[in-house]
Amino acid sequence: MRLVFFGTSGGVPTEKNGNLSFAVAAEKTSILIDASGNPVQNLIRAGFDPLELDVVVLTHTHTDHIYGLPSLLHALWMLKRDKPLFIIANPATAAFARELSGLFRLLQREGLFPIKWEELEDGQLPLSETLVVELFGVEHSTPTSGVKVITDNTALVYSCDTSPCRRVVEKATGAQALIHEASGNSDLEMSLNPEGHSSARQAGEIAAKAGVKTLFLAHFDYRINLSESDLEAEASEYFSGKVVVPELFKEYEI
Repeated sequence: MRLVFFGTSGGVPTEKNGNLSFAVAAEKTSILIDASGNPVQNLIRAGFDPLELDVVVLTHTHTDHIYGLPSLLHALWMLKRDKPLFIIANPATAAFARELSGLFRLLQREGLFPIKWEELEDGQLPLSETLVVELFGVEHSTPTSGVKVITDNTALVYSCDTSPCRRVVEKATGAQALIHEASGNSDLEMSLNPEGHSSARQAGEIAAKAGVKTLFLAHFDYRINLSESDLEAEASEYFSGKVVVPELFKEYEI
């Protein structure tokens, strides 16, 4: 399984880092998880052919996770894509995605490629005999899905935006890698957790409980005076496995 991050920031991007979004390639299938920034440009930069993109997973309706969807659909239409595109989301997010796309009249475009909407509250969608995408509910301020990508020999779990959540531990148990938000450090937990976010310490604890090999930290809040290395060091105090602050557009093997 190949993993490439396009951005790892939270709601506010920086000069060098865009909102959290990444792509996974497994079993000849390419999956974009959340749509921020310029999705087509990001895919091309990472070595993916946008016309061959198979699946988009949308985790929730907050702006920084979904605002790139109209740009993606518009660009693929202009490129004369004809391959069907799966869009997987929980029902509330799928309804919002349709509404957002409708503002630009994208879904009524003449010659638009087929879009196959798959609504999953909690459940699995087989993409092939050896590849499954699973959504599961997490603890955030709006209906939000964690994501698990499963092949016959590996699994990757993404917490999405969440306060410390038992479901993430359950789904990550037995997985090789966990992408978990680290929106601040332990000093900020009293403000982070009620808003549906987690600290680097909590990300480390969850990774340790799940027994994953690698913890990728993401969803950094650059409004606070903490460096990525500070958060990496805090997570490492509670997790003895490998802690990674993702390098954008670097290819990671899971």
